[in-house]
Amino acid sequence: MCGRYTLIKQPISIGLKSPKTIELPDNADTENPAFKPRYNAAPTQGNLVVRKRPEDERVLMSTMRWGLLPSWSRTGKTSSLLINARSETVAEKPSFKAAYQRRRCLVPADGYYEWKRYRSVNQPYYLQLEDESVFFMAGIWETWYDSAGVSSESFAILTTQANTLTAKVHDRMPVILEGDDTLIWLEGNSDIIQTEKRFELLGPIDSGRMKYRAVNPIVNNNQNDVPDCILEPPVEASTQLDMDF
Repeated sequence: MCGRYTLIKQPISIGLKSPKTIELPDNADTENPAFKPRYNAAPTQGNLVVRKRPEDERVLMSTMRWGLLPSWSRTGKTSSLLINARSETVAEKPSFKAAYQRRRCLVPADGYYEWKRYRSVNQPYYLQLEDESVFFMAGIWETWYDSAGVSSESFAILTTQANTLTAKVHDRMPVILEGDDTLIWLEGNSDIIQTEKRFELLGPIDSGRMKYRAVNPIVNNNQNDVPDCILEPPVEASTQLDMDF
């Protein structure tokens, strides 16, 4: 599960197979809104994604709605908000398989939240890479057209089984891609995407690369998108927590 995340630091670049690097998000060859730090990115909101356009192979950053709406939907509604897709079944599930084959993306973040019930507290935890750098979560995207032909774009984040560290908070975690794996995902390397090798690509990142800590419960309200979201919980709340579970 990944239901909230942060993107506080500005994504800088992603390398391509060739000497060039497409700078994100300031390069003129990208569709890019002005960058704004996000401390509580939530479903149904417009969030940044990186993708390759099928028509000209450009890598660009743009804003899409978080919560995938399949292109074949007649009403523009789904029975549940499709914010996550399980990596183990994304290639076969009807809601996701077309996007998995042809519309993959990267979702930049520098942390994400999970919740754990402890006594009377529904406590949020903030999970990051050890060095607190920006990382890319694997995603899929779709374009949906209404009866007037007006389009809307949306995305979902892939999840996988938790590593030993994140399992202390939740049994699922986002698929985090690094280095060449980001390009394999964007470019759709058929030797991996179309074979069982995809399970290794889309598995959990090593737990030694990550850390987590309890944070301020104000993040529970998705209207709170402020720096205080990632601060330590108030003293009266933190005294109730067993950080080792």
